[in-house]
Amino acid sequence: MRVLESNDWEQIQKESKRFRKETDDLQLSVRCYRGENLSSLHYEGLAELEKQLECSVNKVRARKFELLHQQVDNLRRKEKMLEEENQQIQYHLHHVAMLEQQQAAAAMVKPMEQQRMLEQFQFSGEDQPISSLLQLAPLPPQLQPYRVQPTQPNLQEFSLSIPDPSNYIW
Repeated sequence: MRVLESNDWEQIQKESKRFRKETDDLQLSVRCYRGENLSSLHYEGLAELEKQLECSVNKVRARKFELLHQQVDNLRRKEKMLEEENQQIQYHLHHVAMLEQQQAAAAMVKPMEQQRMLEQFQFSGEDQPISSLLQLAPLPPQLQPYRVQPTQPNLQEFSLSIPDPSNYIW
């Protein structure tokens, strides 16, 4: 360990005094910015302080304006996105409403057609269920069932008579 010489000691003391003075000046400056202890300032010092404060206020206002401008831009972008989304939803709702109207119209046509078919038949005043009445209605040609005929000889002739057991070989 090196022993401090008197010259080194004096250097440390000078630097310590300089730091204390700089700290005191900064504290006085902060008090002046806060509006405290203005009695120690002369006219020139007060004018300089006012100029510095105005410059600081202008910087604060500029930054504030910049942030507000960014927020307005963000809100405009968001508004545009929401308007586009609203248009898409309105389009889909309109499309769904049109489909529902078409389905309702188609559903209205079926009972009207059924009523027309029922009116073609004359019934003797009996109230019959619609399902039994609809069974009497002729089918359109495209819905008529095909008639299938078997090709095997033993299936072509079908009789409902009971066969004679004497014909069987036992």
